[in-house]
Amino acid sequence: MRLPRVKSDGRGLYHCISRAVHSLFIFRTSGHGSEEADRFVRLMRGIAAFCGVQVLDYVLMSNHFHLLCEVPEPVALSETEVLNRIEAGYGPARRQAVQKQLDRYRQQPDGTAEIERILDRYRKRMFDLSVFIKELKGRFAQWYNQRHGRYGALWAERFKSLLVEGGEALAAVAAYIELNPVRVGLCTDPRDYRYSGYAEAIGKGCPIARQGIRTILGQPETVSWAELGCQYRRLLFVAGSSSRGGKPPAFDLATVRQVVEQQEGEIPFPQSFLCQIKYFSDGVILGSQAFVEAHIERLKEKSGFKRPRTARPVTELDSKNLWAFRGPRVRRTG
Repeated sequence: MRLPRVKSDGRGLYHCISRAVHSLFIFRTSGHGSEEADRFVRLMRGIAAFCGVQVLDYVLMSNHFHLLCEVPEPVALSETEVLNRIEAGYGPARRQAVQKQLDRYRQQPDGTAEIERILDRYRKRMFDLSVFIKELKGRFAQWYNQRHGRYGALWAERFKSLLVEGGEALAAVAAYIELNPVRVGLCTDPRDYRYSGYAEAIGKGCPIARQGIRTILGQPETVSWAELGCQYRRLLFVAGSSSRGGKPPAFDLATVRQVVEQQEGEIPFPQSFLCQIKYFSDGVILGSQAFVEAHIERLKEKSGFKRPRTARPVTELDSKNLWAFRGPRVRRTG
């Protein structure tokens, strides 16, 4: 039986992965990039704004993507707020069409109920991870198939998601995501990889991408971007100094030492915390023992999941604070 998707009741943090069918190379991520990857990022930002989902970090690889998402606690939205989100996700023409529809009902004696029905149809699609990913994948697939004259499914299976606790677990997953291009030889420095949250924050100065890094590091608004950038860079290089599955580390120790010493400080994460990265894609739930076991109990209550299960320590990582729902599977996830 397929395990139900694990979601948080309120605010939740998730690492999401989806692959193209038959490992089709849909993104050209080297050289000057590609219209496909640029289109995906634009759609991602627009649909995230509509759904109220914050994409804290992301990386597009040639045949799959990684997203690190924050889904906030749902809140009641006014008519103006709903219209603003419609414009962000679908453009000004859709907003104008919905606005005209609402104005017509406003002239009718019993139009208030119909107005709320229209607005609620949009509200129900917000603050939901599954809706966000489904819409992103669906709209991109439709555009991609039209562009390339192809038919049929573009994405293989449903997307994978890992529920992540904030703090050390969130920072570890973010580092894993950002180091994917370095580990497969697409770049030597994560800031040079075009389609990533880190590059968007560094190269384009994107406020949304920079806010994502702030959330990952758990730093308040009083901390400057210059300091945030240094902290995140140290995190990535220290994380990249460890080996993975018998393969060499992303960075040699001399490079790591140079980066850390130049930026005057060390980061409180062990150098070996990425030695077994499969937990960041297959673990289902990742965080402290209390966090994981609490969500196991919720899973049992909500879905009738009866298989005996307790949180298991992530012994492969040099950390006493990280636990997972299950161990890594054999199939490799890059």
